[in-house]
Amino acid sequence: MKYIQTDNLTVIDYGDNTGKLQIYQTSKSPYGYSSRDLITSDFGKPLKEITYNYVQKQVDKVYSTFNYDEIHKLINKINNESK
Repeated sequence: MKYIQTDNLTVIDYGDNTGKLQIYQTSKSPYGYSSRDLITSDFGKPLKEITYNYVQKQVDKVYSTFNYDEIHKLINKINNESK
């Protein structure tokens, strides 16, 4: 099992070509650490179905504004991990 993460997004890769998307809210502490609060955790699905469009739709359900560059970073990390 591998965790592929960005600041607010995580995909758990179960190692059998399936994974699960988790969406977090990250808060920066004035003391130097960042806390992550889980907003939603989707059901597992094949990794090839965790695409930019899928992640964007899930993010849009819980965030009114979101930096979509983070979705690009997540998808690039997933693609690099699966090679």
